[in-house]
Amino acid sequence: MFRNICLIGLPTAGKTRIGRLLFQHLNMGYINTNDLMRQKYNREIPEMITQFGNEGFLDMETEIIQSLNHQNVVLATGGSVIHREKSMDHIKNVLKADVYHLFLSKKVFLERMNKSNEKEKGIIINKDQTLTDLYNERMGLYDNHSDFIIKACDKINLDSFKTYDYWSGPEGAKEPMIMYTNKDKYPDVGSRFSPSL
Repeated sequence: MFRNICLIGLPTAGKTRIGRLLFQHLNMGYINTNDLMRQKYNREIPEMITQFGNEGFLDMETEIIQSLNHQNVVLATGGSVIHREKSMDHIKNVLKADVYHLFLSKKVFLERMNKSNEKEKGIIINKDQTLTDLYNERMGLYDNHSDFIIKACDKINLDSFKTYDYWSGPEGAKEPMIMYTNKDKYPDVGSRFSPSL
């Protein structure tokens, strides 16, 4: 069975961009769940959130994810995917994906959001929440659901996603390319990765 890769993370973390690059770099298929949502409902993401509300949108996203059954693909998800256990269970247990959290520091996230039009693109956020509140709420969820955490504040080395010993990286690497791994939480995976730095 070929491995699947799933990318999770905050808006502006680069899930779509990195997913497209990995599709070529690793010779894998590519699926973007937001694109599937747009195709199925013939609407843009902000329209769906406005029309169906946060909970309705999350239900629709879960339905899309649970319809997937692929091998050897890179799956770029919406930033809100971690709000539904059913979605994450399907990604891990049916798709058997390695889940990578593209980590952004709070400072970089806020800077990117202020510079981008991501707010207008639609994100799942409560009316009384600030972007800082959103960051604080989601960080723990991303970490809990990820197998690997990769720093996405700067340029990402696409070789970080290959199946060699991530911790040593290429010969002569000065530091691990992956910041942290939760693989030790899944004993049946047969991980050879260190549980912490």
